[in-house]
Formats: sequence, C-alpha cells, structure tokens
Amino acid sequence: MTAVVFPADSALLTPELLTRALSERQPGVAVVDLRVVEEAHCDTGSASTAARAVLDLDYGGGCDGGLPSRVVLKTVLVRPGAPSFMYRNEVRFYRDLRAGLELETPQVFASLFDEESGSFGVVMEDLRLRSARFPDATASMNEAQIRNALEQLATLHSRHWMSPGFSRALGWLWTPCSGSFHDFMRGPGRGFLRYQVERSEYKQEIFGRLGRSFDEAWACLWKAQEILAAEPTTLLHGDTHFGNTYLLPGDRVGLLDWQLMGRGRWSHDVTYILNTALTTETRRRCERDLLAFYLDRLGAGGVETLPSMEDAWQLHRQSAVWGFLIGWMITPVENYGEEILRANLERLTAAVEDLETFALLGG
Repeated sequence: MTAVVFPADSALLTPELLTRALSERQPGVAVVDLRVVEEAHCDTGSASTAARAVLDLDYGGGCDGGLPSRVVLKTVLVRPGAPSFMYRNEVRFYRDLRAGLELETPQVFASLFDEESGSFGVVMEDLRLRSARFPDATASMNEAQIRNALEQLATLHSRHWMSPGFSRALGWLWTPCSGSFHDFMRGPGRGFLRYQVERSEYKQEIFGRLGRSFDEAWACLWKAQEILAAEPTTLLHGDTHFGNTYLLPGDRVGLLDWQLMGRGRWSHDVTYILNTALTTETRRRCERDLLAFYLDRLGAGGVETLPSMEDAWQLHRQSAVWGFLIGWMITPVENYGEEILRANLERLTAAVEDLETFALLGG
C-alpha cells in the first residue's frame, strides 16, 4: 500500500486519505466526507511541537468500523515544531506499546509516520467527549489527582522495569546518554537552549537568582544524566510536565504527548510531574509522602527490589535539573505564552533551590 503522507495544510485532508490511514487498524472502514471543525498550530500558544485538527467524519453505510464521528488528528500543519525523530517516537508508542499498558492515555485509531517525508499523523479520540480538562501550571493538581498520576507512572514503570526488551525490540529507545534525543541535545540543542536564555531577561534573572552560570548548569545536567542512565532503568514517558496531562472526572489523570518517550530511571518522570503539577507549597509539604506512595505502587506492580526511601530522595533531588533546563528554560515563549512559561519556571526554580540540586551535582 502507498505510504500515507499527511499534508501540511488541513484543507488538503481528504476522505480517501483518512480512509487509508484508518484502514490499517480497522480494515473495511470508509470515510466519505470530513469537515475540519477547529485546528491549533505550534508556536501559537495553543500547541507546542505539533498541530491538532478536530475532524468530523462521515462514514459509508455500515463501514464505520465502530469509530466515532469526531476525532482529533495530531500532525504537522504549516511547519514542524520539533525534530522528526520526536514524531516517530510518539507514533511508535501508540502503534507498538500502547496496547500492552493499562494506562489512561487517549484511544488511538491510526498512528503513522512516513520516513521519507518525516510527516506523521496520530488519529485519536476527542477527549473532551469524556469531559477531559487540559491543565497548565497556572493551576495545580489536588492530592487525589497527583496520587492517581503517580499510580499511572508506577504502572508504566513496573511493566517495563529492567525489561529484556531494551536490548532487543526496544533497543531504539533513547536514554539519558545515548540515542536520538541525547544526540540532539549534545549537538544543536545546547545552542538552542543558550539562545532561549539569552533572548529572555526573565530567564537570565533566574540564573542570577540561583548564582549559577549557563555553563555550570549545563555541566550539572550531564552529571545527572549519567546517574539517570544507570540501572535499574525502565520505560519513561519522558515529558511529564503538568501540561502533558489531562484531568477526568473522579480525579483520574491521563498522560498525553509521548514524543520524548525513552528509557531511564523512574525519577525522571516522577520528579518532573511533582515539580510542575503541584504548587510549591504543596510540593514542599507532600513530596516525601508522595515519593513513598509511588514506591509502594511500584512494589504493587511487581518490582521486587525497590529503591530505598533514602536513595529515592537522592534521585529526586538530582533529577530536578532536567525539568528546569530541558523542560522549560529551553522552551520558546511562543510555544505556551509568557504566563504559562513563567508559572512552570517559578515552580521548577523553587524546586532546584529547595532540593539543592546544583550543589548536589557539584555545580
């Protein structure tokens, strides 16, 4: 079958293209008409590294394959907002790994990446039909929500804890010290990060507040990455900031945006969500108890040799540098807007101060 290549203009989406995309999982489905209800582009404040288009689909009689009439297409519109390997990563998660995980993530009906063009498309449910809310760091999780999020992460981590697949079928995953995202950060990523700091007086003021230079912080990052590459490793979501979650009724939390999925130590995911989803006051009051809760859930998932609380606390402190630098210092203000950018950086800066992360890493 000819490769499915998603266009960079939503006006060029056709029923035939959607039929081919959806037929890989639902043979016999036939889309006869589609309407673009709304769309959001990256670098507009409403989408970060990929675009979204909400589509209403009409199917041929008896040829809907049980699919909903409204779906969301995640793709590239106008121009890419990230390196193509990040799009490939997300496609692989939904195509190859999602089915084996009991997680709250969107139901996906098609997940395709074209190697030649670098185009991708993930067709998923419209979560708003389940009354989902999409938060950011101007708000915060309550205790029930953060516990549910940690339970989701413990489920993910325990399922792939020291998986033998890492040396075989999952050998393509990036790690803190190898692979596609590591190579990007060790190459052009450093210059891009420095540029985002230099163009922002606010970000420069934070470095002054911390008493650290860019180069000192960068060196600390890679000391932390060496620690987080060591065993025991597991499958990571990779980008667990508050804005990559969705909130459902009943304090249930889901995980979005798997573009940075990789392999490493559990604290990469856990520390990042604690430091962005909670107010600084709540994190300070609850983070030790929440780490203990996560470890308990990890054990319930079948991990026999759990980290000690002392080791977990140490890793939590060391891991905070990632979210600070690669999570939000690197983020252009255009991606989310000034208010959300500052809200995240205020929480993350407070965390690296409270946890004495840079001093711990020798910076």
